Amino acid sequence: MSLTVFRNCVVIDGRSDEAREGMTVVVEGNRIREVGESTAGFADARVIDIGGRTLMPGLIDAHIHVYAAFLDYRRTADMPLTLMTVYATHRLKAMLDRGFTTVRDVAGGDFGIKEAVAQGLVPGPRLFIAGRAISMTGGHGDHRGRTEHALPCACAANANDAMCRIVDGISEMRRAVRDELRKGADQIKLLVSGGVGSPLDPLESRQFSEEEVRAAVDEAGAWDKYVCAHSYTSRSTQLAVKCGVRCIEHGNLIDLETARLMAENGVFMVPTLVCYEESERRGPEF
Repeated sequence: MSLTVFRNCVVIDGRSDEAREGMTVVVEGNRIREVGESTAGFADARVIDIGGRTLMPGLIDAHIHVYAAFLDYRRTADMPLTLMTVYATHRLKAMLDRGFTTVRDVAGGDFGIKEAVAQGLVPGPRLFIAGRAISMTGGHGDHRGRTEHALPCACAANANDAMCRIVDGISEMRRAVRDELRKGADQIKLLVSGGVGSPLDPLESRQFSEEEVRAAVDEAGAWDKYVCAHSYTSRSTQLAVKCGVRCIEHGNLIDLETARLMAENGVFMVPTLVCYEESERRGPEF
């Protein structure tokens, strides 16, 4: 197997508090074989002198939306998926250029864009996808205006419909989860509370019933997959945790009791704090 030696590195290994200068990193195939101070013994290796630049493990972003070109969903209401895909390719390359080698898309990212990266057609980080997030009628993923009555097209012909799907009831939930798994989802995303990006539902609302959430968790578990949930408040987060949801997205309004419940059940939280900073600083641009 081929060897590549990176020499003259400043190494950040993620374990030590200090950067290490003058280091050598030996890569065999696609795995790091060793880190040391000498290149001795690797005469046949390809040697790359990186000139004192910093070498570190790839970064992981646990909450992205590769198709969400704008924070204001109204700007993408009539955007065709072909145009949105072009936006996505630029976003993926920018993520890779910033040092992210793995990202987790939690609404919208599909098998097509994941496979394009995997095949090298588009430069970008490795993708874990949720497919379309699952919302109830009137929930965080229901982007219809108050005077719109028709359900979004199931063909997901535009960007908004590609992000979410609307289901109600246990049987619809089971069908939707099975469908997203069929299409290649690595995880299932439920929307169990209101959100800052959906002005027609209260932020503090609890969305989906216990029975609906349990149905989603059961179906995902049948494929050895898991459910993550968009949730802000203690009420919606406690419901999700008690039903077997494995990861809470946002969770910024939970109380200590809810945090303890999450810890007791081994539930992770992805707080996405940078979203609020960027919304305050650059909201009009999005």
